[in-house]
Amino acid sequence: MDYLYHYHAKKNWINDPNGLCFFNGMFHIYYQYNPIGNAWGNIVWGHAVTKDFIKYKEESVAIKNDETYDKDGCFSGSSIVIDDKLYIYYTSVKDNKQTQSVAYSTNGYEFIKYDKNPIIDTNTEARDPYVFKYNNELYMLLGTNKKVLLYKAKNPFEFEYVSNLLESSEFMECPNLIKIGNKYLFKYSSMIDRTDHFSIGYFNGLNFVKEKDININLPKNYYASQMFEYNNNIILIGWIFNDNYKTDKLFNGVLSIPRIIYLDNDKIKTRFINSNESKIIDLDITEEV
Repeated sequence: MDYLYHYHAKKNWINDPNGLCFFNGMFHIYYQYNPIGNAWGNIVWGHAVTKDFIKYKEESVAIKNDETYDKDGCFSGSSIVIDDKLYIYYTSVKDNKQTQSVAYSTNGYEFIKYDKNPIIDTNTEARDPYVFKYNNELYMLLGTNKKVLLYKAKNPFEFEYVSNLLESSEFMECPNLIKIGNKYLFKYSSMIDRTDHFSIGYFNGLNFVKEKDININLPKNYYASQMFEYNNNIILIGWIFNDNYKTDKLFNGVLSIPRIIYLDNDKIKTRFINSNESKIIDLDITEEV
């Protein structure tokens, strides 16, 4: 038997969803992928498309580790559409050194890497670029140890450090920041408890000021989720990993059922994108909203 509601590659390892977007009439779901095995390693960007989050088509690898600066991995990142081009920002890895790189596409399937990559080198461990618009200008978040860095773009290829968005006591992986109502929803993934954390507050172009933490009912082994906006809805997709990251299947790891995050009387709630059910059981995975 196979999962009915949770996407996975036909074989091999997947983890974080990346570059989630709607482009040229399709939802594009990129993700961390090992093309040669069902354990973590040899990481590139896998790719699937869907029109309805019910039927998915697995596509060819979108971003390969075929340049000197990303020879040891194309780690997590995000995407944005600018002037009918899809720009993907990802962490490029060489000899355990993490830098940030960009590639672009006119169709969402075939990408050209910028010839002056990498575009950001913090000289420290920094990863998971998340790009977003604020006041019609392009910004980027980077997750690092004890802080999230904020960058502002001159253009899609040049970014300047602005500030520390916020500080913490741990490494904040996969940071996200998205507007909801007149506030902002911030999310990061904790390497300590291996879960995703959400908070709501205010963003002023320099800092995120947390108002309060938000509890979202997420399934077991849920991590590295990403939020993106489509048709005035915020869609959330995460990675669900196996216990001990091991499996006897050909594939290892699935993506969660997509959810819409919304405000209801100033409270953050979620619902499944294609179901009014509050609970869905799919083989060994149970998700509730």
